[in-house]
Amino acid sequence: MAVVQISRIQVRRGQKNQGSGIPQLSGGEFGWAVDARELYIGNGSVAEGSPAVGNTKIITQHDDLFSLADSYTYLGGTQVQTGTSATSPIKRTLQQRLDETVSVKSFGVAGDGSDQTVAIQRAIDQLYLNNSTKGTEASRVRLYFPAGVYQITSTVKIPPYATIVGDGMDKTKFNMTNSATAFETVNSSSTPGNYANDSTSTTLNQPTNVTLEGFTLATMSTTNPAMIIQSCKNSHFKEIKITGPWTTGTAITTTNSAIKLGSLSSLVGTQKNKFDHVSVSGFSTAIASDDDVYNNHFHCSYFTGCGYGIQFGQGTVIGAQGQSTGPCRNKFSQCQFSDIDREGMAIAKGTENYSSHNNYEGVGNVGGNEGNAQYSVLDFTAGGNSSVEDTFARTSDLSNNQTYLTTYPYVSEIKGKVNTTLGGFMSLTVTEQSSATYFFRLPGDYSRTYEVEYFYNSGLVNAQRSGKMTFQLDTGNNTLNFIDDHDYQGDSNYETALQFTASMVNTNGQVGVDTIIVSMLNSTTNDTGSFNYKIKVLG
Repeated sequence: MAVVQISRIQVRRGQKNQGSGIPQLSGGEFGWAVDARELYIGNGSVAEGSPAVGNTKIITQHDDLFSLADSYTYLGGTQVQTGTSATSPIKRTLQQRLDETVSVKSFGVAGDGSDQTVAIQRAIDQLYLNNSTKGTEASRVRLYFPAGVYQITSTVKIPPYATIVGDGMDKTKFNMTNSATAFETVNSSSTPGNYANDSTSTTLNQPTNVTLEGFTLATMSTTNPAMIIQSCKNSHFKEIKITGPWTTGTAITTTNSAIKLGSLSSLVGTQKNKFDHVSVSGFSTAIASDDDVYNNHFHCSYFTGCGYGIQFGQGTVIGAQGQSTGPCRNKFSQCQFSDIDREGMAIAKGTENYSSHNNYEGVGNVGGNEGNAQYSVLDFTAGGNSSVEDTFARTSDLSNNQTYLTTYPYVSEIKGKVNTTLGGFMSLTVTEQSSATYFFRLPGDYSRTYEVEYFYNSGLVNAQRSGKMTFQLDTGNNTLNFIDDHDYQGDSNYETALQFTASMVNTNGQVGVDTIIVSMLNSTTNDTGSFNYKIKVLG
């Protein structure tokens, strides 16, 4: 209904009654509470058209909008039922809604590339180490870092239950501009500005249930770790990219790693942590540990352009603090290792560590191709560690690539005691050969047994052959025992047409044999058969 009459504006003023509040005002009458600085207007009577008798509060600059905005309902309450009935939806204040996720900007942190170390640490301390909430579910909130560049100049301490989440790799970026570790976990005995030494850690206060996710960490140090995960358990590290300045061919520093795993003891240790889609490049070592770290799992991660991929137990002194066994029962699965100067995984101490279904390409070649192979891809000097269906670029290149077949030594994929299958079938073409010709190769640098399961099918005549070649190599006595045990099907005229022999050779002119050569003779005229095979390593 339109306003048809303008009456005299009446204003009543005085202090707000703390018990009963503003008294009933006449229709259109203003009431000003001087002490509370609140303004009201009378509704008028229902007979005049007012929907309800009472006063209506007028919002002024002194009102807290968050306390007044108490009508938020998920999807307006029209599409889903949020309360006990469709007519009684759950209502919440805007303050409650916004406090569900904490933005680091609420603590004055700017992602503008300037130094934010103090403000970032203040935010973490107040959320996770504040005495009023520490150790309670209320403190276990999610600290959000929007896309931007956050410079840090000293180590940021990460306490238990901290959840730090960015917008993703190369969106949220932390730049460590000093030669220091960027992030380090600490126990819950820490207080804001005063961080407990790991020597005070116990199973009750050690870092636990930490989550770091969705950011890039760039460092400039060539001597320190980028992150130290110390005595930390049951935590999750996801979608993190870590970059450093190390380049191929330069000196490898034992202390420079992207992630260092440390433990106070075998009981208070870094264990049961999960690392998903972690990308590392530009470090002497991607992942390193000398301590009793157990049951940590790296999955679908990427390690490239480093001196080593994984180093376990290189500096372990059995019996020293936190080093009863060295790293054990850790697993790397479905990861990619590429352009690693030395070994992709080197385990000097520790057992039951697994490399499973990983891909190794350009590893152990000091920046060159497989013809420059100088180191094994995996070094299992410590016994009891396993490779399960891993694939190696070296296997196909040094086994049967004509570029490397006659002049380059075949350096083993795996050094040390191992019982495994080198993942993936390989396929060669069988042609007519009137004299024994190099066909494929195996490593000849360690005493061990190789089994090659194969299947041959002639492309010209009715001849099929399946079998297992066994190579027993003793480098100490310079002997090779070769057995070709097979079954034949097809035209009997061609049963002996295909023959294999094996020998040891020295391809690089250095002392001792380095490669096993398998030669083939095939008297089937114009044959274009296929030979599929897979290699198993024993010993």
